[in-house]
Amino acid sequence: MPTHYQAASEPLHFAQRFGLACRPEASIVRPGEQGLFVRRPRADDTAQDSLARFQIAPGRWGLIPLFSKDGQDLHTHEARGETAFAERNFYQPWKRGHRCVILADAVFQDADIEGHTVRVSRTDGQPLALAGLWNGWRSPAGECVESFALLTFGTPGRPEQRRTAILRDAWIDDWLHCPVEETAAYLRPYADDKLARQTLPAASVRAA
Repeated sequence: MPTHYQAASEPLHFAQRFGLACRPEASIVRPGEQGLFVRRPRADDTAQDSLARFQIAPGRWGLIPLFSKDGQDLHTHEARGETAFAERNFYQPWKRGHRCVILADAVFQDADIEGHTVRVSRTDGQPLALAGLWNGWRSPAGECVESFALLTFGTPGRPEQRRTAILRDAWIDDWLHCPVEETAAYLRPYADDKLARQTLPAASVRAA
C-alpha cells in the first residue's frame, strides 16, 4: 500500500484521457491531504454538461463515510478490493458505483531498508491510473465534503502484502461506467515489467 503518491502534473494527460481541462499542481499527496480524482459526473450536478462522460473533483485522500459524525475518520485511505463491498466504511460507495481514477506520476511504498522508500512508476513515463472509490459527505454545517480511497488487493500467497490497483489504459472508461457487479473484475495485478521501482532516501521525498 502506498504511503503517499506524486500527483500527475501534466494537463495533457487529463485532456488526452478524459477530455478535461485541468491545471494540476505537482505535489506529493499524503493521507488526509487533498488530491484530484476523476469520476462519472454526479447525477445531482446541474452545472455539469449532460453529455460529459467524466468529471474531475478535488477531495480528501481518506474516504469519509456517510455515517461519519465529524469527517475525521482514520484509516480510510485504503479500501481492500476483496472486502470493500461488505465493509462499513466502503460498501455504500461500492454499491452506488462511486468509482474513480487518480492519476499519479508515481506512488511511494515503504522499503525494506530503514529510512528509505520505494518509488513506483510506469516505465514508459505515462502516469499511473489508480483505481479508487469516492464519496460525498454532508457536514453538520451543511457543507458537501468529497473524499476518496485507493483500492488495493493482496499479493498471491501473501495477502498481507498489499498492492495498489493500477488500471490498464484501455480499462479506464469501462472501470468508471461498468455495472456494479463487474467492479472486482478490474482489480488485477499490473504487469511488473511495465513498472519501474527506485529505492530512495525517505527524507528526499518528504522534502518534496
